[in-house]
Amino acid sequence: MRSRLVIGLLVALACTVPLTACSAAEGLARDALRPGGSGGSETAACPSDEAPAPAAANPNPTPDPTPAPTLDPAVASQVRTALRQVRALPAVAEATQTTTNTPSSAPDPTCSTRWVTSNHFASRFTVTMDPDATPAQAGAVPTTMATELAWTGVSLTLTVPADEGHIASTVHYDGTFDQQIPLSTSTAVAQGLATLATTPHVTGLEASIPYTMRVDYGSLVIGVDSEDQGILDRVRAVIHTTAFADTTLHGAFGNGAKP
Repeated sequence: MRSRLVIGLLVALACTVPLTACSAAEGLARDALRPGGSGGSETAACPSDEAPAPAAANPNPTPDPTPAPTLDPAVASQVRTALRQVRALPAVAEATQTTTNTPSSAPDPTCSTRWVTSNHFASRFTVTMDPDATPAQAGAVPTTMATELAWTGVSLTLTVPADEGHIASTVHYDGTFDQQIPLSTSTAVAQGLATLATTPHVTGLEASIPYTMRVDYGSLVIGVDSEDQGILDRVRAVIHTTAFADTTLHGAFGNGAKP
């Protein structure tokens, strides 16, 4: 029977939409929709309040015409540059990305006759390394992305496939790309996964790094092919030698107890 060790810390974080770009990228898009073009600091005068507001005739108004979902040029440029740089890294076998913009409109609270359109950008990168990629090579991926993508609406799924002597491992970086990601941190995460991927009896390995870049606030899920307490203790001992050492265990070992 296979046991699963589930590691992570349950915390309440104030983030309503983790993959929404709550940053300068969205601000650029809003500015571009204002009269006068992108980057203007002046707000257009409010039309006469005597004109009927859209909500007066329809309780669920829809702007007409609905803005077409387009990417802000600055956002599109950042994404292309980041993808190009990741693809150029050593030991990257494949790198793809999907970027979307979902606009939404609502009445302007400062002007009853004007609508405001907000653009919500989200970008998902999927990167597969060569099976023999080193931890330093895997760690370079999120660090490189963070030099180009200074907004939170970005996620990364990074996989090192199985090879002789180790199982496959996957790490998810969620919304972390509005800050610098030190190479030492990303390499330590990759090294921890590489160490666990070679640990006897470990059959599955997946980690998630939250937008805070606090590894101990993330999660680590390990599949183990044994319920023997001695084997589970040895796996736990290996965990304590990695970057995941301080991650709080909230899953169960073979006997259901928490360490």
